[in-house]
Amino acid sequence: MWQEILVGIIVAAAVAALLWRYLPARWRARVARIHPALAAAGHSGGGCGSGCGGCSGSSCAASRK
Repeated sequence: MWQEILVGIIVAAAVAALLWRYLPARWRARVARIHPALAAAGHSGGGCGSGCGGCSGSSCAASRK
């Protein structure tokens, strides 16, 4: 029986992570006021996929012109 409870907890955590990933940015910003570490979770949104600092170098510079 404890195994079923453990599986249920793992599935609930996976569903919560999936919902958090697709949560609108405005809602994530609202939660950031309560717990700032939660707002960092999400996709980078960068064009080249290397995050916020990726376009400062030459890797994305050609695609921005």
